[in-house]
Amino acid sequence: MPNMQQLSLWGDAVKPESSPQPANDDAASRPPIAFEQTPDDAVASHDNAAVPAADFDEESHEAPPIFEPLRTAIEAGVFGLDLNGPIAPDDHAVAALTQEHVHELICTLVETEALQEAIRTGVDPRTGRMMKSAEATERATERWRRELDQLQSNYANMLAAFEEGFGPDAMRELDTWVRRQVAGTPRRLPYDPGHPWHYYWAGDNAPPLTFAEIAPAEDAGRWLERDLPKNPAKRLARVRELLTTETERLAEDRRRYEEIIDKGVEALSRFDREIAYGGNDELARASSIALKYNHIRMGLGRVQWLRQALDREQRWEPIHATRRTEND
Repeated sequence: MPNMQQLSLWGDAVKPESSPQPANDDAASRPPIAFEQTPDDAVASHDNAAVPAADFDEESHEAPPIFEPLRTAIEAGVFGLDLNGPIAPDDHAVAALTQEHVHELICTLVETEALQEAIRTGVDPRTGRMMKSAEATERATERWRRELDQLQSNYANMLAAFEEGFGPDAMRELDTWVRRQVAGTPRRLPYDPGHPWHYYWAGDNAPPLTFAEIAPAEDAGRWLERDLPKNPAKRLARVRELLTTETERLAEDRRRYEEIIDKGVEALSRFDREIAYGGNDELARASSIALKYNHIRMGLGRVQWLRQALDREQRWEPIHATRRTEND
């Protein structure tokens, strides 16, 4: 796990050329931290980010909260070492570090939400356009999911590094502040049931909907129709096959959704709890519920569309059969 020194400005501090001396409680006796960079110079460039994050104006938002560093973190050298031992950052250094973390967290979160929206809608966040085919959408979604996994891992690592220096309460408060800034208003409520923060403690903290309360997605059948065979007999057979498959998949999604609601984090894998969400069990649960809600919503929409298509194709089947007989 990266520490604060690896994810901050502290790398500019003087590094010891020999074994560090015992920690000195008098921070004023130490040489000042050498900041050759401004916070704007120090933050990593996002020119190669997966999704542009330029729409968010940090200067128009309130200043981030500032916290007191943990004494244990200072003594452990989390903020770096100089010739006198561990560094105790002053107020200026803490503010610069916090601002750097805020900048990186905001950029990462903006990119994350753009990819989540792309996966949900199939719209490329770089172009604002739908993919040209179901195959292109599938390939793009796989790529977006890989990029999303990396962004979520980066976000969790940055929060973990901040927690190491300032403690879990400070980390949670900074995380909440960042998410509210990205949301566009300090109190954006409510979130859509397909968003993790609809269930998360720092968002709506709402209970999950029951299966019967979830409405089908209205546009879920748009890719199914274009991929059906043109031949009436093959088309009818394919609709029946897809209806069976989608009904079974929906039943499994329902089972998993209700399992997560019933058992909570105990129903989640170790990867989800410790890696994908950085040990944040509440966020892992909320995200898993939101994910299955979206699966169910899309599944209900596909099943509904396929049932209507089956009814339509069956009503046309006698006419098609008569035409085949006449042609023979």
